[in-house]
Parts: sequence; C-alpha cells; structure tokens
Amino acid sequence: MLQARRFTLTANWQPKKLDVLLDVPDVIDLDYLRSSGLKPGEVELPSGPIEAPLEPDPSIVENLMGMGFSFEACRKAAYHTKNVGVEQAMEWIFSHMDDPDLNSPLVIEQPVAATSAVAVNQDDVQMLCAMGFTVKQATKALKKCDNNLERAADWIFSHADELDQDEPESSPSTASSLPDGPGRYRLRAFISHMGSSTACGHYVCHIRDKGGRWVLYNDEKVALSVTPPKDMAYMYLYERM
Repeated sequence: MLQARRFTLTANWQPKKLDVLLDVPDVIDLDYLRSSGLKPGEVELPSGPIEAPLEPDPSIVENLMGMGFSFEACRKAAYHTKNVGVEQAMEWIFSHMDDPDLNSPLVIEQPVAATSAVAVNQDDVQMLCAMGFTVKQATKALKKCDNNLERAADWIFSHADELDQDEPESSPSTASSLPDGPGRYRLRAFISHMGSSTACGHYVCHIRDKGGRWVLYNDEKVALSVTPPKDMAYMYLYERM
C-alpha cells in the first residue's frame, strides 16, 4: 500500500488539495532492496553488548604519585589491577620496576562485544567421553544445555538420533532463498478523490479485474474505465506477482 501526499497546509493553516500528476508504474520491482549478506568491505556489527573500556581510578593514581611514582606508572598499576586498591597497585609497580616500558604511556585495550558462541568446558567433555561418547557428541550436548553437565548427559540419552546430525550452518539470506516470494508487484487498485478541495467531493475506487480491465466503483455505480486516472490517485494497492 502506497499513499501519495495530496493535501498540504497553507500559511494560515488551511488544508489545500494538491493536483499533482504522478508517474505511477504498473509494476514495481523491490528485489534490489533485499539484503544478500555482507558486501565486500562491509563488517558485521557486534551482536553482544560492548562494555566501556576500563579507566584507571584517579584516586589510586593520586595516592601512588604521592609515593613518588610517575604518572604513567601509576595509571598502569591501577589499570592492570582493575582499580582494586592502592595496595594492590603498589605491589604491581614493585613487581614491574624493571620493565623498560613502565613509564611509557598506558595503552587501554578496547573491549570487544560478547559473541553468541558457546564455549564448552573441556573437563565436562572428557567426562562425557568417558561414558562412551565422542568428542563431537559431547560438545554438541553441552552446547545444547548451556554447559550443564547433568542436563547434557540427559540430553544425550533422550536425543540419541540427533547425536551425529550436523548443525545447520547460518548463511547470508539471498532473494532466491527467501520464502515470501519475489519482489515484483503489480498495481491492483487505487483510490482517487473527486472534488476541487478538501471540503467537498468524495472518493472513488478503481480495481483491476482478472482480465486486466480497470473497473470504476463510484458508490452504487460500477463501470469499466477506459483511461483510469492513475496519476491522480491518493492510495495505491500493489499485489505480489
């Protein structure tokens, strides 16, 4: 459904009808708007939340500088001890006094988004393998049960027919694989306004029949339309071809 803007407001806020002719196609093709996956040079956005990078605690840095350490060394100590406290930061400095880059500027690592992939516990994998299952089967069961060993064991016994089935791989969607059909649409009907302004007149409808003929519906009057005014309509209804 497409709507054309046929009314506007004048400077004194009075509605005014716009008699503008539109070049309306009988067929529109929207396939070019569909995504077919990542294009060359595109990067997929992270799927998980991104935490703010850790910044050294100014109070810890100030306390350490009062002991005579350099500004960058104090920032590194607070950063690498995750701002736990002054004592832990001071111990970090003492254990890194011989580092050649102790007083060089701190480089703060940018956190990455959490991924949706489930990392399995290898000890749990070995325990399931000890029960006679393969590494692939054990890994699959743990992923299905969020790394819960007890649930994974139950899942294996209740899904024996699925153990050796390969997981479907996710692939970019393409226009040909979408289930909703092609992106081509044909104009089926449109609604027009008959009248000189918004204060008078009424609406009529043109509908294309199965034979391709345009039929005018004007209240109780129904008639064939030889030259349907498609360029003057207010609303256009397209149907998928």
